Amino acid sequence: MLKHLGLQVLDFFLPRLCVFCGEVVGEQAPAAVCPACDEAIPWVRSPLCPVCGRVFPVLERDDHLCGPCRTAPPPFARARAAVLYEEEGPAGQAIKRFKYNRRLDMLPVMQHWLRQPLCQELVGAADLVAPVPLHPQRLKQRGFNQALLLAQAFPEVHLERELITRVRHTPPQTGLNPKERRDNVKGAFSLTRPHLAQGKKVLLIDDVFTTGATVRECTRVLRKAGAHQVDVLTVARVRYE
Repeated sequence: MLKHLGLQVLDFFLPRLCVFCGEVVGEQAPAAVCPACDEAIPWVRSPLCPVCGRVFPVLERDDHLCGPCRTAPPPFARARAAVLYEEEGPAGQAIKRFKYNRRLDMLPVMQHWLRQPLCQELVGAADLVAPVPLHPQRLKQRGFNQALLLAQAFPEVHLERELITRVRHTPPQTGLNPKERRDNVKGAFSLTRPHLAQGKKVLLIDDVFTTGATVRECTRVLRKAGAHQVDVLTVARVRYE
């Protein structure tokens, strides 16, 4: 009790600092990010693919289907992200510090990003939210599932914390090509209680969309269980595949 009170006193007297550069951030700012760093965030904007959410480099065009979604549509209905992923950019820093360095001060910032209007459209359509799971072995190593913590940004939607489970331990996807990524996660997921997905609009939450192999496989098991629709929401996505 005294420790908690002491932390509250410190929060009151110490200035709020930007999680990226350490500059003082005004209390009125919605997240602990200074104006200069906020200006550097590459937000996801149109034109984009209305299915997979891929962002196109030509700004003059309207939203339109990308080539892969025309020829081989993914099993999910829509995928969206808040920001574009750059290894050394704000999204890259936030995600890596959060996942690998346990910088939990990054969590409120990324949850704030997920509440951008482009993302909220998917949240408003969902019957339930489900995080992409970690295998128990990796969960034990990391200590938390980043997707579950991110999914808690939406208290207005029912959260099924363990709807999807990872039944096969897989190597990290980093460094694998698209085919290797698909093969790596094939058959890696299952549903604990399939009836909970039946007839529902499910919103899958994860941190990064790269090739989409993981969320495709999660979507496949959800659709097999009778989910009416699956949308995908991530903090970030790669700029171009």
